[in-house]
Amino acid sequence: MTGYTGRARASIAIVLFMSALAVCTLASYYSFVKQDIRVLGGIVMDEERFTGIRAILPPRGTVGYLSDTGGRQDNPKDYYLTQYFLAPIVIAPDTAHELVIANFVSSSGIAALAASHGLSIEKDFSNGVALLRRASR
Repeated sequence: MTGYTGRARASIAIVLFMSALAVCTLASYYSFVKQDIRVLGGIVMDEERFTGIRAILPPRGTVGYLSDTGGRQDNPKDYYLTQYFLAPIVIAPDTAHELVIANFVSSSGIAALAASHGLSIEKDFSNGVALLRRASR
């Protein structure tokens, strides 16, 4: 850099610094977008679990909700995503309805928890989602 004035050297340094800053900004933006795609992919995959139950539910109405990870208070994400996936059906955060949606991590515990709430399994979709019905009284 011989032959350049102090002002020219400062200008070159500023241009190089701004170029490096732009590269870092683009890299962080790319990682942020890539992270959002992974999260969205998880939601889309989770929605596919509910396609079978959506087909047999009535077009409108209210059904209950039962989960091994808790209800609306304990695990609001799963509850509200279930509500979103099955709209316009209203998902009530209790089991006091004729039909109840079971949203479990695995299918193994559905029968026991359903029986403890006075429910029977009407249809198990073998993916942690099941349609439960209130037992006749």
